[in-house]
Amino acid sequence: MKRFVLFFSLLLFVFSAKAQFPGLSGQAEISIITIGPGENLYDSFGHGAIRVQDPYLSIDRVYNYGTFDSFEDGFYLKFAQGKLNYKLSIQDFNRFLGNYQAQNRWITEQVLSLTQAEKQEIFEFLENNAIPENSYYLYDFFYDNCATKLRDVVGDVLGNKLTFNNSHLTEEKTFRDLIQENTFNFPWWDFGIDLALGAVIDVNATAEEHMFLPDYVMQAYANATITRGDETVPAVKATNQLFESDYYETPRESISPWMIFSILLLVVVVFTYKDTLQNTRARYLDFTILFLTGLVGVVVALLWFATDHTATVKNLNLLWAFAPNLVVAFYVAKKRAPVWTRGYVRFLFILLIGMTFIWVFQLQVFSIALLPVMLLLAVRYAFLWVKGLA
Repeated sequence: MKRFVLFFSLLLFVFSAKAQFPGLSGQAEISIITIGPGENLYDSFGHGAIRVQDPYLSIDRVYNYGTFDSFEDGFYLKFAQGKLNYKLSIQDFNRFLGNYQAQNRWITEQVLSLTQAEKQEIFEFLENNAIPENSYYLYDFFYDNCATKLRDVVGDVLGNKLTFNNSHLTEEKTFRDLIQENTFNFPWWDFGIDLALGAVIDVNATAEEHMFLPDYVMQAYANATITRGDETVPAVKATNQLFESDYYETPRESISPWMIFSILLLVVVVFTYKDTLQNTRARYLDFTILFLTGLVGVVVALLWFATDHTATVKNLNLLWAFAPNLVVAFYVAKKRAPVWTRGYVRFLFILLIGMTFIWVFQLQVFSIALLPVMLLLAVRYAFLWVKGLA
């Protein structure tokens, strides 16, 4: 009797678990939605989501993996540490569509070539994933974001039946190249990104790794196929332009890091020339240079060693933004600096030479805006090497 009750209870549990998701009708469709870039930096990479539509059941939903709780405890600290959780949210499609139309961003829908059973399985996967205890995931910009989820959800359900072909990729690109395709009109942010991210992003991205960007997800699905037995069909059976935008590119920022750093280079050259002629040393200039480079170095080091970000490790910007400079700056500011500071400055000059070789051999690609900074540092360090810090 007990066995019968246990069996009956398990049967009811399985039945109720299955029954919580409605069965899609033959009119149902599942689509990949891609949204073009917006005018803000955080919109410049575009966005993507999955749409489930069933007119018979009055279902028209968007499953959006790009949402997060901005007011959760320690939000900014978690973001800085690489510990920020994003979540899957379900939204009404018309409201979702209207939001991006209001932002004047193009919207493309790719209807997938799925069987009824595959549609149902993807729908149940998404619904189960949207349950509060399942909806959160640890965000990673390159490997686990709102775009990669569009690849992984369908791939998890279809398995080896889904094949992404590479015909849309005509040249090899690194992760840094792919970022700069979207940030080149934001030179200060582009400089900051180059400064924060390490040598790990200077490797060629595979076809699958390109799909951390929504636009490449769309291109990949356009060239993908689904194989069932002896039959192979395109993964996308229809492409619909839901909204065409007259906005394609934000105006480029007029004041760039290159411009500002070039002016600073000129200032340092003038001060150094004056010091050479007058046999003096602008020690507060030396303090400022070492203090600022040391401060930047501390930030770079913390991003490498004190966070869970996968892209901020092995960052060789530390060769010019040398963290100990933050302390040495106070010794250099003295009228007669300690004798050892002269050897220290020579060491900094050698680090710049090493950084040059690293850049030339593409072990890490640095922002082009760093060129005047490196020249600025080289001029001042060479002067201190020869003259000393007396």
